[in-house]
Amino acid sequence: MEQLLITYLFIVLFLILNTLNTYIITREIFNRYIACFKHNLKGEINSFFGNISTLAFFLSIILIFINNSYNLMISLIILTLILNIVCFALNIFNLYFGTAFSRRNFEMFKNPAEGFVGGLTKEILKELITYYRIILFVPFFVLLIFFINLDKSLYVDYIFYENPWFVITMLISSLLVISFTGFQVNIMFRKTISIKAVQSTFAIQNYGIYPFYLFNFLGFPRKYRLPNKKYYNEFYLFDLFRKYNKNLDKYNNVFSSKEYSNRLDTNQLAKNIYIDPSLIETDNSLNGILKGKNLVLFQVESMNQFLFEIDLLKTEFPFIRSLMKESLVLENFYSSVGLGVSSDAEATTLTGLYPTGYDILYWKDFNMKSKEFQVKREFTTLPKFFKEKGYFTEGIHGDQKIFYNRENAYREVIGLDNYHALESFVLNKIESKNKNQRLYEYEYLPNQKHICPWASDYLLADLVRERVNNYQKKQMLFPITMLPHVPFEFYPREKKQHIESQNLKKLTKRYLSFSDYYDDIIKRVFLDQNNKNKIDSNTVYIFYGDHGAGIKNGDVSKLYNKKLDKLEEKRLGYQVAAFMYVPGKRIIDIDGYSINEGLIKGVQSKVRGQMDLYRSIIELFDLNDKSAYFGAHILSDEDNFVIDNQLQYIISDIGIFSMRNIDKKYPRNLEINKELYRYIRDFKILNDFLMESPSLLSKMNKNNINL
Repeated sequence: MEQLLITYLFIVLFLILNTLNTYIITREIFNRYIACFKHNLKGEINSFFGNISTLAFFLSIILIFINNSYNLMISLIILTLILNIVCFALNIFNLYFGTAFSRRNFEMFKNPAEGFVGGLTKEILKELITYYRIILFVPFFVLLIFFINLDKSLYVDYIFYENPWFVITMLISSLLVISFTGFQVNIMFRKTISIKAVQSTFAIQNYGIYPFYLFNFLGFPRKYRLPNKKYYNEFYLFDLFRKYNKNLDKYNNVFSSKEYSNRLDTNQLAKNIYIDPSLIETDNSLNGILKGKNLVLFQVESMNQFLFEIDLLKTEFPFIRSLMKESLVLENFYSSVGLGVSSDAEATTLTGLYPTGYDILYWKDFNMKSKEFQVKREFTTLPKFFKEKGYFTEGIHGDQKIFYNRENAYREVIGLDNYHALESFVLNKIESKNKNQRLYEYEYLPNQKHICPWASDYLLADLVRERVNNYQKKQMLFPITMLPHVPFEFYPREKKQHIESQNLKKLTKRYLSFSDYYDDIIKRVFLDQNNKNKIDSNTVYIFYGDHGAGIKNGDVSKLYNKKLDKLEEKRLGYQVAAFMYVPGKRIIDIDGYSINEGLIKGVQSKVRGQMDLYRSIIELFDLNDKSAYFGAHILSDEDNFVIDNQLQYIISDIGIFSMRNIDKKYPRNLEINKELYRYIRDFKILNDFLMESPSLLSKMNKNNINL
């Protein structure tokens, strides 16, 4: 009898410890990297029975083949180790993406990992100790110690030999409970947010980690559909389209009810913005004031706005600060990326649509074997509009051309004429340091070399400057920098003592050290190595950060030398730097730099994002007057919002709040009425349908709905 009791105790420990382990992942008090829904009793009960029933299902499968206690314990220890590793991996995914992993997210692993894997592996291993993630392996260690210290005489050969129906009953019962809890969680989800990107997080919280991933990795459900069927009615989507389309003669702002138009004039120009009269031809209209000019749309890696605000770096960025004095600075500009991160930022800027948050546009429907897209995705994009006006369009990046599938997506989805990637730099400019051609160097300062796994951003900046100064026809250039990229390695200079001495995480210190790197790269776009002015007065330059640096664990508060609310820290994490420089012909001296006087300058204090760049470029360059677009003009005084498509936080001119849990808001007295919540939620749902099916957008545009 004692022998059986020991075996039963081991089984109970297996069930209870692994069930409790799931709460470490699905509670923000234990897992600060996840954004949860509001917890409720029904969801807690549902997930408890879902988790423990799935463990019972695994146990019953093992008992069908193994019926002696020794092999059973070995099997359960191995299974526990696997489950603990899964929980740790999910926690790491939360660290970098905030949301819960699902089968659809495997697309992100198609990107080559050279340059990232070493540094990221170190950071991941640090998480085991510095953030006490080793606690996720407690079930494994407890069961292992129990097993090691167990007297071998207590093993039994046949646990359920006399009652095999117990195993069959447990198997059937566990499946019935898993099915019932799954049915319940589907009903619960229907009554909440109804956004596909949050389904995995909602499921692991209210269904359970184990049942969700059991079915998710088995490929169920085959199709991810919203539980609310009304969104699959094309006429209903048409109504939403009419409601949100901003390419109209008149529309009302959701925050202020003030009337706006797709043809901005000086009467609705935001405060503190100056526009040179030479750009405004007639009737105070600002539409088409940059028509015919070239465009350099420059996406800068991980450039947070707080870099330009904190005291620690107040003497850094001398050139950028000088350039900003002659530019339009978007001081409340926010990233809206999802799982595709950098590729999501460019996709939103170039297509005017948010990422879905659960897949990556550039990899979606791409077949690696045939090297082609299985579904034709005909988006309206800025490069296509510029090409209609006779422009040459080119993307420039220092990574491998297959990274984010840009080699194919730029041509087939975005519509760029050319893509200049790492391989092009290698062929034309750089000699490799080894036979594998993995390390490349490029001189950027006298007697110094910048060695990293990608083509140097200094080389990229020089190429952009050369393109601008030697163009034969009108052009739109889309350069993207590579550094500083998490985990912020490959900094080309010595450590900075005033940063190293701070009480900050090493990752934060490495990031802050890149301040002079940012300044050098952007300076090289405008000045050559001898600081000679190479600015073209017929080219518009727009710089914007793709996403934040992901600084966590209270370091943002330390940088501002004050205790910040957690949501305020989160807002600052989403806030990236952005500015537009429209040079005139007159050359002036600013802080010792010889640059061209800016024709549009000042500060836009309203919330803006990458979607707003799309709309603004269309109107400023007078590109297209028929296709729909969303967002707000970067020059207007219109109130606005930006959606974070990883965690569904809404950053607006009235504050920040969570779509997952309305109680999470800043400032704390912020009032979010149901009408505003539904307005933003339905816009996100419509956006995802248009991103999933660009033919739907094309159909709406062809029918000229409300245009």
